[in-house]
Amino acid sequence: MVIMSVSNDVFVAWEEHIICHERGSRVVHYHLKDTFGGLVLAVIGTERSIRHMTYVVSDEFLEAYGSNESINASTKWRARREVVDWLTSMVSNEGSPLHVSSTYSMCYWLLVMIL
Repeated sequence: MVIMSVSNDVFVAWEEHIICHERGSRVVHYHLKDTFGGLVLAVIGTERSIRHMTYVVSDEFLEAYGSNESINASTKWRARREVVDWLTSMVSNEGSPLHVSSTYSMCYWLLVMIL
């Protein structure tokens, strides 16, 4: 695998998408949005036991951007806050970091379609 460094100006936002709401089986995907509006799955969160999540870097992200000393296939987080900190660090510093939840995204697109 080629090791590549991800430049902070590549991503402009991150999004959180809840895939499964079922208690005990929750799954959350975190995507990074590039300057062209494309999304790359960056982190997958799975509930290991009730109220205990584990977050890992997605294979898709590692294949697209490689790994480095701070992020690789064995990187895991146990707190959403740590994931949010990492995602925010990946977002461009031009302007404030943008967190777009799936609920916000749906409301935004509905509003756009209505107008």
